[in-house]
Amino acid sequence: MTDTYRNTSTTRTTSKRNISKLKMTGVISSILLLSLAIFSAAPGKSVVLAQQQQPSMSMMSSSSLPQPNTSGTLLKANGSKALFEPAAGLSNVFGPKGLFPFTNVFTCANALTCGVSAGNDSNFTGTFEQGNKNHMTAYEATYTAPVTYGPDQIKGHTYKITLTDTNWNSTGAAKPTRQAEFTKLINNVGFNQIQHGASHVDRSDVPQLSDNAFLYGHTQVTDITNGNNTVVAKDVFTHVMVAHVMDEHAYYRSMKDLAMSPTMVFLFAINIPSGTPLPGVGTLTPDKAQSFTPLASDVSMKSPPQFKYPVNMPAPSTGSIAAPQSQSTTWPVDNPKQPLFFTFLVFQNAAINYGSTGNMTKSG
Repeated sequence: MTDTYRNTSTTRTTSKRNISKLKMTGVISSILLLSLAIFSAAPGKSVVLAQQQQPSMSMMSSSSLPQPNTSGTLLKANGSKALFEPAAGLSNVFGPKGLFPFTNVFTCANALTCGVSAGNDSNFTGTFEQGNKNHMTAYEATYTAPVTYGPDQIKGHTYKITLTDTNWNSTGAAKPTRQAEFTKLINNVGFNQIQHGASHVDRSDVPQLSDNAFLYGHTQVTDITNGNNTVVAKDVFTHVMVAHVMDEHAYYRSMKDLAMSPTMVFLFAINIPSGTPLPGVGTLTPDKAQSFTPLASDVSMKSPPQFKYPVNMPAPSTGSIAAPQSQSTTWPVDNPKQPLFFTFLVFQNAAINYGSTGNMTKSG
């Protein structure tokens, strides 16, 4: 995701059992707090989850393997308290050793909790329609930039990001890219998708996530500082996930989704224009401009999901799968007609509701 830019029945009948249960819960919670404080962010590296503004670990929960949503076809999400991130996985933009390093702003990288506040009033409101059949998918996010890079993102200015479409390739893309099958089948808007990490879906250098919902598409960015309403970018590639970090070992060992973080909203908006001189970088070709999302060296670019192929379907099912396409593909983030733009926001407080048209019910 990124880069190149700047700067839980049996009724208890005795109180004794309840007390025992409470004690056991406390023990398990303590173990979780100790054992889940660290998760793998990249091979050979680990990252502490307890960063600034990180939500309470008591919010952690476990659930069974994500199943197809049966509560409806819509999910509404609201998020607040965003962090502006310098990096995701190995793609480093603003952090130490990044493309546009801000050594006095960001002190770490390669972590989903590494960033600085994107404003106390930062907010995300989104509607995800599975498959986007009725074109009901939409989102709007506001944040305050903590850094300045170029004239289109200035420190202290407040910006609004608005979804404009859910297409993979923009008509302005300098070099369109192949759309991954997992997202193509659902028109770029889906529910209950496992992405990243050892799943090799999308990319492998980011901690594995369990998505309640996700989308790909394009956005418009508007500077709304002090009542201003100036559009600074009209066609910027975007990827949004409403998700939690998974315990990959628990998942691949027992097919259980053990959450290692609260539900958060991850939002990317990115354009890396080829043919445009970039300070300290120079002019990039389309291949180079799009080579950070993900990195060409990411194993997900050449690897299928983690199964041994061919897969023969067990009875009573029939047939076999010889081998799928790789589940990751280069993002088409190069629109030469739009400015350099990079925003990776993690809204740490998120609430979701499932439902259908005119009937939304709270989930969780």
